Amino acid sequence: MNTITESIKIVKYHEDLAKSIADMWNESRDSWGGDASVTTEEQVKKQQANSEDLVLYLALDNEKVVGYCGISEYKEDSNALYIRLLNVHPDYHGKKIGKHLVLKAVEKTVELGFPRIDLYTWPGNVKAVPLYKKCGFFWEDRDDTTHLMNFIPMVLQNELIKPHFEHLDWYKDNVRAIEVKPDGIKENGFTYFEYVWENETRFLRVQIEKSGRGIRLIETNDVLMEASINEHNQIEGRESVIELLVRSKSAEKLSVAIEGYENERIHVNGKQVTNIPHEDTFKIPVHIKDGEEPNEWVTHPRAEVKVTINGLSSLFAIGIYPKKALKVKTVYHPKKYDLNKEQYCFLELENHLKKTAEVIVELQNNDQVEWKNHIVKTEISEKGIIKIPFIIQKYGFLQSECSIKVQSAKETFEWKEPLAFPIPAFGIKAGGYDKDYMYLQNGFYKVQVRKRNNTISLGNGQNWSQRTFLLPPKFGKPYIGELSKKQVSTFEWDHNTTAAKMKLYYDVQKPYRMKLSLCFELFAEGLLNYWVEIENQSENSFENVFVFQPIQHHLNQTYMPIKNEIVYFNDARMTHFGELNSKDVSGNWIFSDNEKEPHGITWSESVQLGFDGWYFYLEEELGMVRPNETVKAKPVNFSLGAIKNVEDFQNFANQNTATKSIAKEIELKPERSNPVIKNNQHTLILEQIQNRYFNGKLKILENGVQEVPVKYEDNQNQSIVYQSNTTGIIPIQYELENESKKIEGSLLLLHQGQSGIKMNQVEDGEHVSCEIENGDLKFKAAASFFPTLYSISYKGQEWLDSMYPEPKPKAWWNPWAGGMWSYLSGISLFSFLKETSKSRFVKKVDKLQNEWQGIVIETTLEKHEKWKGLHIRQSFLTLPGVPIIAHFTELEHMNQYINQYLVTEMWWKKNALNETIVQLQNKSGSKKFRAGFEEHDFQISNPYTITGSDETQKLQVFSTSTDLESDCVLSEEFAQAATATYLNIEPGTKFASKPVFLLFPEKSYNKEMLESLKWIQF
Repeated sequence: MNTITESIKIVKYHEDLAKSIADMWNESRDSWGGDASVTTEEQVKKQQANSEDLVLYLALDNEKVVGYCGISEYKEDSNALYIRLLNVHPDYHGKKIGKHLVLKAVEKTVELGFPRIDLYTWPGNVKAVPLYKKCGFFWEDRDDTTHLMNFIPMVLQNELIKPHFEHLDWYKDNVRAIEVKPDGIKENGFTYFEYVWENETRFLRVQIEKSGRGIRLIETNDVLMEASINEHNQIEGRESVIELLVRSKSAEKLSVAIEGYENERIHVNGKQVTNIPHEDTFKIPVHIKDGEEPNEWVTHPRAEVKVTINGLSSLFAIGIYPKKALKVKTVYHPKKYDLNKEQYCFLELENHLKKTAEVIVELQNNDQVEWKNHIVKTEISEKGIIKIPFIIQKYGFLQSECSIKVQSAKETFEWKEPLAFPIPAFGIKAGGYDKDYMYLQNGFYKVQVRKRNNTISLGNGQNWSQRTFLLPPKFGKPYIGELSKKQVSTFEWDHNTTAAKMKLYYDVQKPYRMKLSLCFELFAEGLLNYWVEIENQSENSFENVFVFQPIQHHLNQTYMPIKNEIVYFNDARMTHFGELNSKDVSGNWIFSDNEKEPHGITWSESVQLGFDGWYFYLEEELGMVRPNETVKAKPVNFSLGAIKNVEDFQNFANQNTATKSIAKEIELKPERSNPVIKNNQHTLILEQIQNRYFNGKLKILENGVQEVPVKYEDNQNQSIVYQSNTTGIIPIQYELENESKKIEGSLLLLHQGQSGIKMNQVEDGEHVSCEIENGDLKFKAAASFFPTLYSISYKGQEWLDSMYPEPKPKAWWNPWAGGMWSYLSGISLFSFLKETSKSRFVKKVDKLQNEWQGIVIETTLEKHEKWKGLHIRQSFLTLPGVPIIAHFTELEHMNQYINQYLVTEMWWKKNALNETIVQLQNKSGSKKFRAGFEEHDFQISNPYTITGSDETQKLQVFSTSTDLESDCVLSEEFAQAATATYLNIEPGTKFASKPVFLLFPEKSYNKEMLESLKWIQF
């Protein structure tokens, strides 16, 4: 193998290197997007003390750390290692340090006897991906993440293959083509990863079947062995066959022994011993036992066959996706209905038989609900949905099942399907489980524990946007995260007059043999107590037992006691815990005053608090635990909306309090709430929310002063006739004053002009674009390029950053299109490129009867497995004579609930990137961030303004939605702003998002002024 610079050596971590590691991270910021956070020696020591790394390799140039490779056991799947973090100091790029760290990781995987090692990266990491692939990694084709798997250890450990590497160098002689895109040969639903090695004397080809993580083909100079199954998706109840082709490529006979293996889910029955003169194909029956469908994160059930050729053996394994004839998903979203009022749930159906079938669902009697019909029949070809009406008899948790019968022309399948969901109501305490979660509920508050990885979410069941999550606790030291792979062994639910209780038990072997309990006590007001108990089930005492509980909590609109002061982290600059020093925290609580659902967390003062990245953790020493002894960690207390303000929560956490005052205002609004003026005269309405007497005057300041006497009695509204000869955007400031007080406010009007809007089709040799020209404002889209608005110009200046005319890699993204567009989360850019989109001109009348004109981009997903049939329609509209764009998105799926985030991305570029400035206005005042330099990650204010350094033009963005999660990232390469809102759309329902407005004002408007646009809906 190639050697690196002589001064570079690879060593294992020890504490004396912590300071140099911190220096490496601080000097590597630009390589990680310009992250401005500072790493300290103390942070490195604490992180490594709490790390689950099996080994941390460091590259040293003399005593300077210039490379980092942390290796741990993979949490998401069994029997694999994981490169947790890999970095090379930017001054040492190109010196093969990264390669040697990765090769060291592969070598360690072989040494420890694991068959593979994984890592994650981002698709735009075009420098590192070729290195990973050359070192044996394959890029898995998935929408949700960029996951790579390396099977070199499995190959090197294989008895039949191993002798060939006496003549082949697995790194140098690898002749695989390297491309920066997902890997895989796709056949019949399978994905095969292929290694090929070749030199002057030897040839070796090995294929890995992705889902089973096993070898399915070996070809050498002398022999070809290939295992195959006709289809990846297999129906439970049918018998399948694994075929094994063995071919001699020489004149010599082969002595072959074949033996099928049985595992927990797949039985391969057969055993043969024979001699093969040239070629033979063996067909071995495969029986698939009933069970749950596997998820894409883990190794699928495998059909396994041991093959021995001339005394050397290899296990051949092919992953199978076992499916029932019909996939059934229960969907129910509880609402606060009265008892005995009809409700309904849905069964989403997916037919796996590839032919039309009749489905008969028989519902069981139970104490919770009365079914309107106990037997429901339907016919289904690919996907369908059954609406099941019922009347609630008893609130709590429906823990039932239904009988499913699927009939086609020649086959009948029958089985029991779980039918389980919470039916909450005020004062009702219950627990239960479905296929994916364990639940505890009290009233409308709930705790749910995900079975797959034991992550815990908690909050109001009516609010989908939960802000607090608990990761599975770890134990040690050193810490081991065994719980992320464990299934609940037993469980208990109980309740008393005030609280609902749940205990989940797990049998854990690492780091100790113990019975672990996750314990929850949930009160109807939204208070939750959570703690951990461990019972020593070994014959020896556990010494120096620690429990480590990570908690993720979004740090915006959040108060924390720091250095004996209360610090408020507002929604402008997105702070993460890793940027703070936990030693500075002077209290045992944290509180976020989100208006929807204020969240507070408090813990015992004797528990140690720590920060790591985007989460904080609580660490407690439990001491010695003797055989058969059970110990209990100190509880963590959560307020999930029960306590509404920071003052009360400080009292709850036994801290000092402060006082706040809140004032309410009077509102001036346009008649019928319509901010669009179609002539020179408009009526404004003055409304007072409070029922108070007022006698004074109203001053309207816009091109002079218009003064109107105001007298409120019995909360009557007052009409004011407003005159204006100015077209375009009209900002209005007003003052409402009497002898005792003065109230200032503002609003915005849109005065529509008489000139028309031009709709042009522009062909540039690459694409045909739809172009809208509205005076000084122009915007363009070309659906053949990508479903995005790729250009917005005002007075000849471009505002959007895009890769038009062809998507290409950029920063973390591959491919990247840019512009402005909206999409459903969980669908990758690669997937959108596989679909066909169309753009056209459109006229649209809003709910206030104003006519808008613009461009609509339509995409119907036809190739995406999960979201096939989803229709997405994006509209970009404007008003004649008004420099404004209104953007909204419509979604519809006939047979599927839409429970995802709708994301709107905007990629800004005013002239050059480093001339692009984002200006925010929030509780802490005005802030400006410039793109093109170091990385900034912050939450967007609503509104926010984009401008250049000369500030000759401004673009202001305002959303009328109140439930957005928003984020902006500025770096050396891009300026991205994104908003997201969680959707809950029933099948067959047409959904339209609330619009986001882009305005080109002479000066920035405040949020109160822009609130006038909230009444415009489509």
